[in-house]
Amino acid sequence: MELVQGIIREVAASDSAGDTAGGLHALMLSNRYLKGAVLSEQSVKEHYDFLQPLIRAFKALKPHLAIHEMNRHMLALMGPNQRQGLVIVALGLPDSWDKAKAIAGLGASLAAFERPQQQALVTAALGLVNGLHKARAIAGLGIGLTSLERPQREALVTATLGLAGGWNMAQAITGLGAGLAALEWPQQEALVTIALGLAGGLHKAQAIAGLGAGLGALDVSQQQALVTAALGLADGWQKAQAIAGLGAGLAALEGSQKRALVMAALGLVNEGNKAQAIAGLGAGLAGLERSQQQELVTAALGLAEGVQKARAIAGLGAGLSALERSQQQALVTAALNLVRGWDKARAIAGLGAGLRFLERPQQEALVTAALGLADGWVDGLHKGQAIAGLGAGLGHLSEPQQQALVMAALGLADVRHQAEAIAGLVNGYQTSRVHGYLR
Repeated sequence: MELVQGIIREVAASDSAGDTAGGLHALMLSNRYLKGAVLSEQSVKEHYDFLQPLIRAFKALKPHLAIHEMNRHMLALMGPNQRQGLVIVALGLPDSWDKAKAIAGLGASLAAFERPQQQALVTAALGLVNGLHKARAIAGLGIGLTSLERPQREALVTATLGLAGGWNMAQAITGLGAGLAALEWPQQEALVTIALGLAGGLHKAQAIAGLGAGLGALDVSQQQALVTAALGLADGWQKAQAIAGLGAGLAALEGSQKRALVMAALGLVNEGNKAQAIAGLGAGLAGLERSQQQELVTAALGLAEGVQKARAIAGLGAGLSALERSQQQALVTAALNLVRGWDKARAIAGLGAGLRFLERPQQEALVTAALGLADGWVDGLHKGQAIAGLGAGLGHLSEPQQQALVMAALGLADVRHQAEAIAGLVNGYQTSRVHGYLR
């Protein structure tokens, strides 16, 4: 019996909610004994009962969505056969740009595809003739680079280095940066060299920002070169873009480099630029000193424009766990006080990344605010994004709050908004449950 329970819990602990629901369903259909074993495992039964109706609702919405509209959370709701079907559809698209967008969209879920499907997507991306289209496809596949085999990774880098035009190169490098750790040193060096050598601040800023996610895989001299190049950009918007991207790898940098990036972000004059830089640095809050964290929070709260304040708060949400209670409360209060629905939704969605680190009253306030957003055909976009963002902490909410968010998601009028909200909730719940199984 212990062996059977172990198998059941292993199925439930899949990274994909679709695989979990499908696997448990298959076990229950196989024979009465396994069905009884699944249903007797209380935590697994609750898990299955939560997933099934939401995944069923998503399946009804899926035919109305284009492949490039499906984010990685949506793809995780599908079973293996459905994912394989998406690859076939993507590769069969007659329009080159549509195919590129579809391949890029599937890149975030490369780990869920079998080897032949991965190879087919890489081959199709490399076969695109238009440089812009090829760059878009490569960038999308770069997100799942660690799931590819060495020859496939090398082929994508080689193709990037062969692209014509700084914009196309920057686009491809932006995506490949997420998978730098999976590349050989010569490939890493080539991408960094190309990024630093791009003419035009816009292209260079974009490439530097993209490489930020892989800073931990680079040596100290490469890290310093990227930080120096970012700080040396003359245009404020371009500098903000580069700083924001480097925030993803902030933990890998030395103290002096972190201080320089924080000071540069705070020194930006334009509110939009400052908000963008602060938001990006939010991903690395845990690696900053207390005084630097406070400076970023204070600067975010001091922004006058609602849209910029919302952007900064949303970005800092990624680092809520590193902040003191008073700072967390200040960000939540500021988010709730935003006037426009779009601004409030954006801030709530961002804070959802750190929802489990907030106190119960703060969680309740954010959920209530999200549920209070308008849910019409247009405004439903905002509400859907807020619900999807709060999904990251769904397992840490009370059951009535969970059910209220589920009902609100199912009640959204627009198919795309509803699908995004459902996917956010399901994946957030799946992640919290999986963590419980693997402890």
